[in-house]
Amino acid sequence: MITVYKKKGIPKDLELIRVNDIYFNKYTAALLDEKAKQIIRKIDGSDMLDKFSIGSRFDGSKLNIDKLSTGCKTTLNVLYNPDKIFDIAECGDNALDVIYSLDNGKIYCDYPMISFDMDKVQVTGSDGPKVVDDYENLKEWWMDED
Repeated sequence: MITVYKKKGIPKDLELIRVNDIYFNKYTAALLDEKAKQIIRKIDGSDMLDKFSIGSRFDGSKLNIDKLSTGCKTTLNVLYNPDKIFDIAECGDNALDVIYSLDNGKIYCDYPMISFDMDKVQVTGSDGPKVVDDYENLKEWWMDED
């Protein structure tokens, strides 16, 4: 289950990553394996050819893995680095749908970024952790935490 944080609820021992592109290019790209293929296909419509390249969804030409969208990179960051919190502000709906379906991971955003397909998440704010299983309740929590 994904854990959602607001600024007040971030533990001091967890690192918040706001620039997902750089973090992905520097750290996460080297961790990719078979799990990444489905996510890359679902979010960017591209095929992962090998660890460091994808096939363009437009013409199939070989591109460096750093050409993935920021939303796809963010999703992969969340999946492969469960010990860090990632800002989802630059994610589109397709990436949010995948992020909210992950079994594990930590996310942050200053404002509500919620998938309509969310099942349940753990939220951690000023009053500690709790599980939320409804879109409207999650949006309300997000707004009230400010």
